[in-house]
Amino acid sequence: MASEDIRVEHNASAETAAFDIKNRCLILPVWKDMSNSMYDMLVAHEVSHALNTPFEEWSEALKGVKNVAAFKQICNVVEDARIERLIKEMYPGVRKDFVRAYTKLHEQDLFELKDKNLKELNLIDRLNIEYKLGLFGLVDVEFSDDEKQYVTRMGQTKTFADVVEIATELFEDWDENNESDDS
Repeated sequence: MASEDIRVEHNASAETAAFDIKNRCLILPVWKDMSNSMYDMLVAHEVSHALNTPFEEWSEALKGVKNVAAFKQICNVVEDARIERLIKEMYPGVRKDFVRAYTKLHEQDLFELKDKNLKELNLIDRLNIEYKLGLFGLVDVEFSDDEKQYVTRMGQTKTFADVVEIATELFEDWDENNESDDS
């Protein structure tokens, strides 16, 4: 699937799957009762990072950012929407795995939404939930008219540069809101 020689590591202490884009290592968690669909979805998601998330551009995007951790998290939310769409286009058979896996993760409350009002989540979290659960009709995520542009734009990203552009806007908005919270 990855079209290159990547290292695959099954790690019992890993909380979730990950792909190290620099060292080309796919890390998979070892979860009790992991279904084939869950495993296949995790592999497809991370392989799509291998295929579509460019290390050099990622590194360049982080230069000069004052809060790298926050920017990385925001960028990853936008990039996840893109790479999941791309892998489902490339390998249509994994679409059912995404539906089954996200349904199961939602049932297990992996996203910790039980007893939470989705309207009270910040925009980044709502966008993440929209592309992980809302896309499959598992939750109804509401967005203001101003926020809907991000849902649309995230669904249309083609390049990593598109991702960085949206993530930068979201980061600037997030940073402004957090600065006003601190004063």
